[in-house]
Amino acid sequence: MKVKVYKNLTKDTWSIQDYKTRKVIGYSENIRLENAKFVVSEKTRQRVIKEGKKYVHAFVVGELVDTWKLTESYETVRYNPYMFGSFFTEPFFGRKDYRPVSKDWRGTVHLFRDKDSQRLIVRKEVA
Repeated sequence: MKVKVYKNLTKDTWSIQDYKTRKVIGYSENIRLENAKFVVSEKTRQRVIKEGKKYVHAFVVGELVDTWKLTESYETVRYNPYMFGSFFTEPFFGRKDYRPVSKDWRGTVHLFRDKDSQRLIVRKEVA
């Protein structure tokens, strides 16, 4: 099933929208998407910057998967409308810069709540 997932700031969890109807079909703290891509509405992003308000405009779009095997090859991904116009990877050991995720990138994404920090985390697998 193709869905759009976004961070629900009010409920502090992930909201899952049906891709076609745009209706929220559920909430979860552990989601796996295959053939996923990162999408940002630039028009709404500009509105966020201009008005200083928070509007839903950044999603991970992909096919919802019930079961999977976790891999160790991943990058942590974040989004901040004031830093970049796209999602970006966080610096990690051996690399000290933020790198925007290409609009052409497709792959597996895991969205979850970290047990230690209790933060909502996005990770994309690296091939």
